[in-house]
Amino acid sequence: PRVPPAPKSRIKVNDSLDPCKDILTEDIFDAIVQPASDEGKALYTYSGLCNAIIQYNSHHDEKFALMGDEVQIRAELAAFLAHTAVDTHGFSVTREDFHCVDPITGSDGRVYCKPCKEEHYNSETKTCAQNYFASEESYKSYCDVTRQVPQGCGCDNESVIQVNVPLPVDAGNIDTTGYIAASDAYFTRGALLISWNYDYYGASMSMTGDANFLCDNPDMVATNPQYAWGVGIYKWMEKMTFGTTGSTAHKQVLKGGNFGGTVQVLYGDLECPSNNWASSIHVDMVQDRVAQICKSGAALGVFLEMDKCDTPRDCLKCEGLKEIYDSCQKDGSCPDCATWTEFVRSSAPSVTPIRIEIPTFDNWNENFQTRSAADVGAPSWPSTTLVLLILSSVVGSLFTAI
Repeated sequence: PRVPPAPKSRIKVNDSLDPCKDILTEDIFDAIVQPASDEGKALYTYSGLCNAIIQYNSHHDEKFALMGDEVQIRAELAAFLAHTAVDTHGFSVTREDFHCVDPITGSDGRVYCKPCKEEHYNSETKTCAQNYFASEESYKSYCDVTRQVPQGCGCDNESVIQVNVPLPVDAGNIDTTGYIAASDAYFTRGALLISWNYDYYGASMSMTGDANFLCDNPDMVATNPQYAWGVGIYKWMEKMTFGTTGSTAHKQVLKGGNFGGTVQVLYGDLECPSNNWASSIHVDMVQDRVAQICKSGAALGVFLEMDKCDTPRDCLKCEGLKEIYDSCQKDGSCPDCATWTEFVRSSAPSVTPIRIEIPTFDNWNENFQTRSAADVGAPSWPSTTLVLLILSSVVGSLFTAI
């Protein structure tokens, strides 16, 4: 089947660079991606990301981390990794917590999850106070019955029921009440989070051209590194501000490193304005996004803007993001932001890297007074005379014209 095209940025593909070999080396990746959990370490791997980039770019004319110059590529990788760090809680969560409490790998090799209703879930202890099926006959989350093939994976709200988990012989005395097969549910997964049957359908088509690939086994996103990263790239490249129209995070970051625009595309309805929202969870998340872009931007040697584009057309902003960036440096809550520009190799137009100091006239005068002409490579007298003659001619012509 034909892979649907990604929205166009109208920026040229860079045929001279490889995003992994030339820019995002494994050492740089390791400085950014530091999972705390064993599941995260197994899933969010360097090779998985590089393979996902190759897979996506092989199917699409619009490339991920391969459009424009090196600065634009560095900026795109930095912004993408900043968002994925936040969405996965530091690359440590592989499945949505309260939809997959205490996962078990059965003797058949499949993963089984115990779903929990949000009001019964304790996020601190990661435990569920009440069996989901105490009040429900079937698992009813993340299936939009109005969006079936060819708009979404085929699903219904009656067929996903609790099952008997085939336990390994050495499993011991484990309570398997209230479990479902993880591969039967379209709950949230991925480096950039996807959920619902229609998201899995779109990601599957984008990555492989085969909707059945993820529709038949959505838990592939939580077990295979290439597809964990791959669905994130799909969302980055193809999620649009108004559903099927508007901008993408990919297009925004290419506009002079506009990080604020990427937040607006991906999470604007939840996090923009950034400093005045009822959900404390998203207040914390958007603050973390600022901290993470400073970390990944420094590692990749590139500066991104909080609220600016190199061109005003289609430039999106996340209200309040710049204020968070400024205030967190003052209160010390984002230490990487305070030193970010010290590591910049190439910066956005409005920022001069700290390591590059433009000499003032006083610097020039001091240097040239304390050195001989030979030391500083001064021009010979004949060439100096020629310059003076040219200047005299230009001045004379100006007076004549007046």
